[in-house]
Amino acid sequence: MKNPILTCVHIACVLQLFLSAANGTPSDDPDVVARRGKEMTGQGTEMPVLTLTKPEGGWTSSLQIEVRGKCSDPTADPILVNINGVRYYIRSAEGQFARKFPASKGKNTVIVECANKTGVAHAGSTVDAVINPIPLKFVLTSDMDGVYTDLHVYEPDKTHVYWALTNSPSGGIFFLNEQGGSFDQPGYGPYLYVHPAPPVGVFRVDANYWPGNAVQHTLANLDVITDEGLPTESRKRIRRPLARPGETQTLAYIVIRGNNQPPKIFIPDQDPDSDMPPEVKEYKRKGEPVPEQGESSSIPPSDEKALRNSVTRLALLQAKKLSPQWVESQRDCAGLVRFAYREAIRIRTPGDEQKLGIPNALYLPEVSEVARKIFPDLSRIWQVGFDKDGKPRFGSFADAETLISFNFRKKTRDLSLARNGDLIVFQKDLESDQPYHLMIFVEDRADNLVVYHNGAREEDAQVRVVRVADLMESPDPVWLPIANNPHFLGVYEWNRLTPGNQNVL
Repeated sequence: MKNPILTCVHIACVLQLFLSAANGTPSDDPDVVARRGKEMTGQGTEMPVLTLTKPEGGWTSSLQIEVRGKCSDPTADPILVNINGVRYYIRSAEGQFARKFPASKGKNTVIVECANKTGVAHAGSTVDAVINPIPLKFVLTSDMDGVYTDLHVYEPDKTHVYWALTNSPSGGIFFLNEQGGSFDQPGYGPYLYVHPAPPVGVFRVDANYWPGNAVQHTLANLDVITDEGLPTESRKRIRRPLARPGETQTLAYIVIRGNNQPPKIFIPDQDPDSDMPPEVKEYKRKGEPVPEQGESSSIPPSDEKALRNSVTRLALLQAKKLSPQWVESQRDCAGLVRFAYREAIRIRTPGDEQKLGIPNALYLPEVSEVARKIFPDLSRIWQVGFDKDGKPRFGSFADAETLISFNFRKKTRDLSLARNGDLIVFQKDLESDQPYHLMIFVEDRADNLVVYHNGAREEDAQVRVVRVADLMESPDPVWLPIANNPHFLGVYEWNRLTPGNQNVL
């Protein structure tokens, strides 16, 4: 007789589709909604007055300059900033604005403007940046608020540097799009990459567009600056319209050459192929990195705790009262995993929480929009195999075996290393039609717990919560999560998270 406590349907474990795909859902961010369709000027009828509190002049040793101040017209939004001829925008909140921008070696002239229907107010300052010359700098901005226009840099050794992986082994420095203390702000930018000693070879610069349907297009502005602060300084601005949600375009190739030779810049779709440097031709011949569209990206580490906490709290809630949003036909052990992870990622309005059956007292921390945007198509978040060319294939459905084979990585067989939201995986060899059972590990309680669906149907179906200490005393040795139990496959974590422990025993 099958054990109804610890079984999971192997074939029928299917994923409930996300309620709406990211590409068809406008952003619900209140700050984005408030600016959607808004004119880029204030509505006041009195001449505005602009007060600039930073920069104060003098000198700085920082690679960035803070611009801070206030416009007397609270409707003036955005604020225009011009630094050494490079134009930026800053969001305004009731006339207040603050933002950091890249500095250049030597004199930096900062001119700030706020405008309304009456006219334009100006203020300015000059800062002397006592910093080393910067051989290579990329600055990416957008002319549209409420969208993400992400900077992606591929270094000569094919290292991919971008918002989720800012560590460059060769010494490149990637500055996130920070504003008001937040690193998760759609908007004008800038995204900034600098390299104090760029290696010889080809750098490729891409822009990825993610509007969330707030708008349907934007204009990406890439400034490529070489030998900044030296007599050989060169600046080139590349402008490229972006219109398809999730698309990635290569904006430029920059060839760094040795022996003090000046860099070469090639702009695809603008420069004729006959002008393509031989280094770029060789780079393309050997095979370029494939632009990432989000399906193989990792959730930022800053969102990991929120995700793990929401997964476990949603799973525990099902033991008290099943959510009507969890389709009955998909209620089994793997279905609980998918339901909890799906709802942990999704934007939840108060109405959504009510539909989910979430009580007001239960706090579910939300992941950022940056984390959500790694899924360009929320109906295809599970890898289901490979196509004929050996590339990962994604789909809407995945059974339990597919989940642990392609979507959760084994990290250990030591239960003491399990964390919130990790899976405790068992396999019963004799039950070929229902071999796998998945439990969700829960920490940070008085006792460590596991929560799971028992795999039964109709009146026997249950979501159960068991103390790990009790699981360790199970009379059936199949369900002992110990290293010498051949039925215990181990602890698995979602492969969208940065590996926390790769010790596979």
